[in-house]
Amino acid sequence: MTKIKGRMEFKYIVFFFLGGSVVTLVTYLADNSKGMFAAFIANLPVITLTTFLTIYISSGSHAVIDYAKGLVLMSIPWFFYVFCVIFLSKINFPLAIITGLLSYFLISFLFLRLIRS
Repeated sequence: MTKIKGRMEFKYIVFFFLGGSVVTLVTYLADNSKGMFAAFIANLPVITLTTFLTIYISSGSHAVIDYAKGLVLMSIPWFFYVFCVIFLSKINFPLAIITGLLSYFLISFLFLRLIRS
């Protein structure tokens, strides 16, 4: 039991460093006036590929399929979040982030309610 638990904990540490490395790279690129390239890296299928693989290793293909379906559906609220940041940042950046997050959560909540009914 201890060996299995130790391996599971190590797995999550590896996942954490993989994700953190991508975030660090994207932030570094964006900080150095390479926003488009940073966006390209952030949206590479490598990110979802890594997530798909880690979910598959942890829970199998059914969990990957459920996640992928949710990812497609939750892309719609995410677009609202990004549009708020794009269009409101010129006025007030903190307001843009807050408005974007609120719209993301509201639209996500509505989607989740519709799915469950």
